[in-house]
Amino acid sequence: MAEGTSWKDLGGLGQFGIIMQGFGAVGGAVGSYYAAKSEQNKTRSLALNLEHKKDMLLFNKRMKESQAEFIGRQANKAFQIQSIKAGNRRSRARASFGARGVQMGVGSTKDVFVSSEILATLDKHTMNSNKVRAMTNKKLEAVDIGIRAGMTGLSASNMFATASSIDPFMNMSSSLLTGVNSVIGSLPPSMFLKKA
Repeated sequence: MAEGTSWKDLGGLGQFGIIMQGFGAVGGAVGSYYAAKSEQNKTRSLALNLEHKKDMLLFNKRMKESQAEFIGRQANKAFQIQSIKAGNRRSRARASFGARGVQMGVGSTKDVFVSSEILATLDKHTMNSNKVRAMTNKKLEAVDIGIRAGMTGLSASNMFATASSIDPFMNMSSSLLTGVNSVIGSLPPSMFLKKA
């Protein structure tokens, strides 16, 4: 074998340098593994946060839907109360006119009752319109929140998929191969020749 072609022919500093490159390659591989693992954990954590946000949005959506139902029930009660009050006013007016001997259904008494009936109908329509508007607004808020929850859930799914695609061993292997290539490149080329 020719001079300077074997491991023993390398000086102490040369051997030390190659050994240190080997340890550097191993250290780089371990570092790559933990860097990828850390990135995987951060991505999973982000996915879990997004999943929690989605759950909270769905909770808020259900609350808005519940509020819409509550508004409807309260408006129906108010509508019933208003109807009863209008009926009571009509009855009191009839009783008052009857007690005073006024003839019902003709002339000004007829006009009073028609006007009263028109106003009561207008009040009912206004109350119903307000109820429908308020309920629709809450339902639209719920739809908006539901859409945001769906988008957040999709983002969470994507983050989980991304976290699953991060492979610390693949990162480590790639880094180790690069380091080994560097170590082999540092060896004298004649070391790889077939001995005669």
